[in-house]
Amino acid sequence: MQEEKIIRLTNALYKVTGLFPKEEPLKFAIRKEALDILFFSNIANGKSVLIATDKREEATKKVFTKIELLKTYFSIAKEQGWTDSENFLILEEQYNLFKESFSPKIEKKEEKKEVVKEEKPLIKKEIKKSRSINYEELSAVQLKVLEMLQNRGQLKPNQICDFFPETNPRTIRRELKGLKDLKILLTTGGGKTITYEINQSY
Repeated sequence: MQEEKIIRLTNALYKVTGLFPKEEPLKFAIRKEALDILFFSNIANGKSVLIATDKREEATKKVFTKIELLKTYFSIAKEQGWTDSENFLILEEQYNLFKESFSPKIEKKEEKKEVVKEEKPLIKKEIKKSRSINYEELSAVQLKVLEMLQNRGQLKPNQICDFFPETNPRTIRRELKGLKDLKILLTTGGGKTITYEINQSY
């Protein structure tokens, strides 16, 4: 399954880049591209029913573009001697295989088109309130948070922080506030009971 494959590949990349110097910018650049690939591949495969068909096709192109950029970063990292260069050859090979086998299930969009024709009043209402997210302006942490919420529905702040053991919780709260200010996230409850979820207008 493509989703399981890219998750395993992203985890492997995190382990390899974990051997980089702590504050090395290349580490964060590589991880951001890997998270982007994970995020956009799920969009391309229709993991969120709120994503329009044209956005799924655009996401597929982004997956391919970002894989090529990631391979460029691997070439740079191989020369630094932080870890065995063989690790990057393996990662590059696996990303190439993923790219070759990546085939989003586009046929689902045809089924959605038929529903649109049958329920015109309802769909018009949904289109009116639907907005698009500019993913390029979001940070790697924010992209990962959206990915988790797409898969899990709702999460508490401490549950979100558990996914980022190397990041200061204050930083995570700032990233969550940024998503809330953009109205991409909604909150329920308050204090220790507060939960985050994706705004259904997106």
